[in-house]
Amino acid sequence: MNVYRKAFAEHLEWLVTMAMTPGWWQHSRLRARELEADESGLFAGIVEAVRERLKAAGFRPAKEEMKEIES
Repeated sequence: MNVYRKAFAEHLEWLVTMAMTPGWWQHSRLRARELEADESGLFAGIVEAVRERLKAAGFRPAKEEMKEIES
């Protein structure tokens, strides 16, 4: 695995783990968006990849974490 794919995979794992940790779902969402917007393009597709992984795991954030926060 090249270094760029490895960085993407490591960040993906971290974001998914963080999203499933109580109280960290919104932070994970915002961080994924920041990475996706990175000019390097290294993290293009990470928002959707996180979404797919969470869906596959059957994860649903707690109702109180669903409130949208300002970024």
